[in-house]
Amino acid sequence: MKKTIATTFLLVTILVGGITACNSSNSSDASQSNASQSQERTQKREAVRKQIEAVLTPEQVQQLQTKLQQGEKMRQALSSLNLTPDQKTKIQEIYKANYAQRQKQSKENSQ
Repeated sequence: MKKTIATTFLLVTILVGGITACNSSNSSDASQSNASQSQERTQKREAVRKQIEAVLTPEQVQQLQTKLQQGEKMRQALSSLNLTPDQKTKIQEIYKANYAQRQKQSKENSQ
């Protein structure tokens, strides 16, 4: 009986230790992956912001930057800038192109 308990305890200890070791190595890989993904998203957001700023007047760019620094979301800040119909169309095209690109990457990553 004591042999069975000792053997069971040893087996459980080995299994738990192995699972813990696997999880810790996977979690460090995951955190590195998450950090690089976060950095990529930040870079993409900056690229979109620069494209949008190219459509705006200097005054609108200043207003946009102020609103973003105050914590407003990009779309909310843009809606308060009194954009011309042409500016609205160009900004919508920027968002559509960015969305299509993200969808394509998402499909590639899931395969």
